[in-house]
Amino acid sequence: MTEEKRRFSRIVFKMAAELTASGAVHKVDEITNLSVGGCQLGIGVEIPSGTECTLLIILNPADRRMNVEVDGYIVRTEDGMVGVKFTSIGPEALTHLQNIIRYNSPDPDKIEEEIDEHPGLV
Repeated sequence: MTEEKRRFSRIVFKMAAELTASGAVHKVDEITNLSVGGCQLGIGVEIPSGTECTLLIILNPADRRMNVEVDGYIVRTEDGMVGVKFTSIGPEALTHLQNIIRYNSPDPDKIEEEIDEHPGLV
């Protein structure tokens, strides 16, 4: 049995995003899964593990201030899917991200406990 290493629960989040890595912007129709600590995206290209990146979760295309921007790095690429670990986020964006997870989770109480135990990204 594999030991679960994740600190945060993941949710399905069907919103568009943009992943910027190595100077290229990859448009994403929907986020495969999302947590406070990272996400998985289908981008159809291979990006080497360890590559620094920025993810923009597009909540409102008309008002960029409403979107969530987070820095991270690629932890894995497989079959056109990339896993991103988040490393840096502004306080307002962190609040937006936490609320996205809370309101889209089937178990918001569990999410609240995870956020209380780990108030940042790690």
